[in-house]
Amino acid sequence: MATPKQEIEHLAKLMKKIDIAMLATVGKGGHLVSRPLSTQCATFDGERVWFLTERDTPKVGEIRRHPQVNVAYASKDANTYLSVSGKARVVRDQALIDTFWNDAMKAFFPNGKDDPNIVLIEVAVDTIEYWDGPGSWIGKALTFAVARVTGNEEVMGENRIVDLRSKRSRKAPSSGGQRATAAKKSGARKTATRASGAATAATRKTPAKKKAGAAKKKTAPRKAAVKGAKKRAVPKKAAARKTAAKKATATRRKAG
Repeated sequence: MATPKQEIEHLAKLMKKIDIAMLATVGKGGHLVSRPLSTQCATFDGERVWFLTERDTPKVGEIRRHPQVNVAYASKDANTYLSVSGKARVVRDQALIDTFWNDAMKAFFPNGKDDPNIVLIEVAVDTIEYWDGPGSWIGKALTFAVARVTGNEEVMGENRIVDLRSKRSRKAPSSGGQRATAAKKSGARKTATRASGAATAATRKTPAKKKAGAAKKKTAPRKAAVKGAKKRAVPKKAAARKTAAKKATATRRKAG
């Protein structure tokens, strides 16, 4: 099992692969609003992530009214996905702005890094749920095939939740391991149901068999008596036919 430090290092590597993230804030009327922002080139330290923005944008006011936010990272090519939950605040720190600044940012902030309208959004992270699977298309195809054949969805990759407050991680409720456990329980219930059904069927059949056996026993003496009566009747009929034949022969002789 990974240590908290190893978990944080793993998360930092996953985040480093993805530049654009979707920052979700609570807008007017309680509706969630998501916007794409570029994560700043600072190694994730296990506590916070940073974004540069302008002071007069709607998201700044939304964060001040409702600081709870979510940051979603997704990389289809790397097959990596993260959902970061935490509390945001707006910070004006020129030293950090200087640290995060690069020439590419001039396209978004034409007045340069000293523009007083530039502010930082600091997200203090509470939990991170991540999905990390095979990156190549061959790896994806193979793991998908294995998952279909074996029914083991854990081969599709890791799905864990890291609680940065307690420094602990756990399997996500939607992970394949828990689904497999649920499937095993379901299979056990089905097996028990089948066994119960078989026992019930056997119980129902036993009295019927007993009745059939008793009926056969009662019928057997009657059949034997009938057979005996038939056997006895055959010699009597034969004797009667012989006697009748003799009488007829005697009568013909007298007449002749």
